[in-house]
Amino acid sequence: MRLLPLTEGLHSAEAFSRPYLESFLELVRSIERSPLRYANALDGYLIATVFEEPSTRTRLSFEAAAHRLGARVISISDPRSSSSVKGETLSDAARVMGGYADLLVWRHPRDGASRRAAQVAGVPVINGGDGRLGHPTQTLVDLSILHQKWGVIEGKTVGILGDIQNGRTARSLAWSLAVLGARILLLPGSGLDWEPGFENRLMHRFAYRLKRVRHPLIQEWTGNPEARMLEPKGLVQGELFGVGTSALHGLDALYLTRLQEERGAKAHRGGYPGITVEQLKDPLLQDTLLLHPLPRRDELPVAVDEDPRALYFEQANMGPRVRQAVFLSLLCPEKVDLPALNPLPSGNPEHFLAPCPNKNCITHAEGLRPPWRVEGKGKRIFLCSFCDVPLEAPYVGCLSSRKVHPAYSPLVQQIRPENLVPFQTRDQAEKEDYSWGGG
Repeated sequence: MRLLPLTEGLHSAEAFSRPYLESFLELVRSIERSPLRYANALDGYLIATVFEEPSTRTRLSFEAAAHRLGARVISISDPRSSSSVKGETLSDAARVMGGYADLLVWRHPRDGASRRAAQVAGVPVINGGDGRLGHPTQTLVDLSILHQKWGVIEGKTVGILGDIQNGRTARSLAWSLAVLGARILLLPGSGLDWEPGFENRLMHRFAYRLKRVRHPLIQEWTGNPEARMLEPKGLVQGELFGVGTSALHGLDALYLTRLQEERGAKAHRGGYPGITVEQLKDPLLQDTLLLHPLPRRDELPVAVDEDPRALYFEQANMGPRVRQAVFLSLLCPEKVDLPALNPLPSGNPEHFLAPCPNKNCITHAEGLRPPWRVEGKGKRIFLCSFCDVPLEAPYVGCLSSRKVHPAYSPLVQQIRPENLVPFQTRDQAEKEDYSWGGG
C-alpha cells in the first residue's frame, strides 16, 4: 500500500480526542488568566494566513493570536489579489507559501483543501474553514465558551439550528460534542439537513443512538413536530429512555447558524428558522445558552443581544485566545504539553474507483484521484481521505491472496487494512489478476 505524506496540522474535528479537548480547554483558561505568560513564545516565527473566502473574525483572530505570541504575520485576505485568479493550483501555491512561513492558516471554498495543502507545504497547515466540510478552530472557540460556563460538557444537551447541510461549523461542532459525550439535538431548516453518511459515521464512532423528541418549539423552528436527538447509549434522560418519540424537557445550549447562501443554500417553505424574543419566554429555553458563529442574519434578531443567555459576542471574543492555544500546540508543543491529535489518514491513491462523488472535493479542482481510507467493523466503508465522503467500492480484493469478494462479504472483514484493494467492478479486479473468492 502506498500512502500519501502525512497531513500535518489541524484539519478536522475528527482529529480531536477527549483527552486532547479537555487539556486544550484548560490551556485556553490558563491563557485567559495569564495573558502575558506566552507573550514571546513564537518570537522569530512567521505565520501566513491565506483566505480564499471572505472572513472577518477568523482571519483577524488568527492574526491577533499570532501577534500576541510574538510572531510576525503575512496575509492574503482577498482571493482576487492572489495567483489563484490566474489559474494557479492549490498545490502549487501551498508549495511556495510553505517556503515563506513556518505555519499556514488556509481558508478555501473546496472541501478537503487544507489536507491537500498540508501534503505539499512542508509546514503545518491549519484549516480556517474549507467548503462545507469543517471549521475545527471555530469549534474550539464554541467549546471554550461552553466550558467556561459549565465546566463539564458531558451529558449536556446542545441544539444545532439552521443550515446544517452546508454549515461547516455545525459539522465540526456535532463531531466534537460527541467526542465529549454531549447530546446533540438536530434542528435543520427545511431542505437543509446533512447527508445520512456523516451522521451514521458519528453514531458508529461514538456508540451513539438516535432518539426522536418533540416539543412545540421544534414545530416552530423546523416545520416538523419532532426532531432527531443523538445521544450516548449510556445516557438516560427521563422519557428519552425507551422507544418512540419522547418529550424534550430541557435544552442547555442552542447553536444558531445562518443560511449559507454562498454555497447555494436557499430557504424553502416556511422560511428559515431562527430565535425570537417571544420564543425565549418558553420554559424549554429558561436556562439555554445562545451561541452563533457569526455573522448573523434574520435568524438572530438584535433584540436578543441584551438577554443574559446571549453569549455570541463573548464567544467571538474567545477567538484570539483559542487560536493562541492552537498555535502553541503546533509550534511549541513542549511548552503546553497537550496530548497528540489523532492522525488523519492521508489515504492510498492506488485504486480502481470512480472520481469522488462530492463535486466540491478538492480532488476535482486539482485533477487528483481521491485517495481512500477505510472505516467500519461490521462493513468496510471506503472514504475519500480529503473530504470524508463515501466512495462506492462494491468489490474488495486482498493484495496477499489475490482474491476479490463482494464488499458485503464477511471475508472482507478478515482482510488486513494494508491488504485491501477496492474495485468498482468484478471485471476490473479480474483484469488485475484477482480471482473470484466469493463470499
